[in-house]
Amino acid sequence: MSALWTGVLFSAIAALGNVVGGLVLLLRRNWSQRSLKAALAFGGGFMFAAALLAMVPDSIKLTPEWGALLIVVGYMVVHFLEHVVGGHYHFSGDTHGSHHILSTTVTGATLFAMFTHTFFDGVAIGSAFVVGDKLGTIVFLAVILHKVPGGFAVSTVAHAGGASLSRAFGAAVLMGVGTVLGSLALTAVGPVARYAVPLSAGTLIHVAASDLIPEVNEGERWPITTAVIAGGLVFVGLLMMMGPHLH
Repeated sequence: MSALWTGVLFSAIAALGNVVGGLVLLLRRNWSQRSLKAALAFGGGFMFAAALLAMVPDSIKLTPEWGALLIVVGYMVVHFLEHVVGGHYHFSGDTHGSHHILSTTVTGATLFAMFTHTFFDGVAIGSAFVVGDKLGTIVFLAVILHKVPGGFAVSTVAHAGGASLSRAFGAAVLMGVGTVLGSLALTAVGPVARYAVPLSAGTLIHVAASDLIPEVNEGERWPITTAVIAGGLVFVGLLMMMGPHLH
């Protein structure tokens, strides 16, 4: 098997981590809004850390001349779409009613940002195996570690945006597909695709810092705040375990 196809194979295995993360949400079928709020708090902390510690450095490295500007553009585009074009939903306090508590703009921005991130996970795995099996294995292990919490975070946001549990699980599966596509498209990502990284970093910063974390902290004290911090610390812990190979 060629190095390229070895990368595709290991990208597919890593993608299963997203699927497992989505299953965590799917297997618990009756989510109260309080439970969903705690899950969103964890996801918000995780995404915020992922954006600042992984996606922002990658953005500057891939596009040093435009990276910082495109991060700001990504943030501002989501802010405009959410507050001028779209509506915004809030937690109603009903623990048994609809889970449509986030705007479609927030949900869409999350899926775009995380799909881009997972796409370049696949690029990273494929590139590493082209260099050698040892590096490829290291990068594969680094990527798969954050796949499960990433899949859980994405499916939670999708469910809070009104998706059924099955569709929320499908969002996690889509993230896995993005990883495989990244590895398959390794030779075709070109100079255009790299600009999606800083744009998605900006969107993810907005979703985490300006939408999810302020939303879940409304009327809550230490339990939700602890969940936000826990989500961030999980990503920081993974980053420390695997060093620069995580992104």
